[in-house]
Amino acid sequence: MPTRTLLSILILHLSCSLAGAEMYQWVDGKGTVVITDTPPPPSKKRKKVKVYNDGDFAPAPPPQPTPAKRSAKGAAAAEAQPASPKKEHFTGTVEMYVTSWCGYCRRAESYLKSKGIPYVAYDIEKDSAARQRHRELGGNGVPLIIIGSNKMSGFSPETLEYYLNNGR
Repeated sequence: MPTRTLLSILILHLSCSLAGAEMYQWVDGKGTVVITDTPPPPSKKRKKVKVYNDGDFAPAPPPQPTPAKRSAKGAAAAEAQPASPKKEHFTGTVEMYVTSWCGYCRRAESYLKSKGIPYVAYDIEKDSAARQRHRELGGNGVPLIIIGSNKMSGFSPETLEYYLNNGR
């Protein structure tokens, strides 16, 4: 009986030590997936990961002030302030990365057409080069709208107008 108990303890101890082992997985030069308990050789290249900073994206548009009733004193003070400099309107062509089934994409295209704004739409499901550019631009969904140096994910008429009226 003590032999059985000793054998059970030994088996339990060995199984616990094996369960704590680290496993490594990598693809060798021939394309074979290798799974071992030893780390990959130092010659294995690591994938490059693009790191984005806050400066890589345009800031969100500021909230638009709501017109409030002013007293005569407040109105006179507002008139005394110099007028803000004229904002530059975007004059280029808007780029859009879309799919055929996306409702927001259709709404964005319809909006741009109704305003007479020149645009070009790239279907990322039908054009592999467009799909690659979409990925490089950091697109996670559609529509991805490019207005000059500004990127806009999704569609909002207000945000689109902001970028068009404050274009670079």
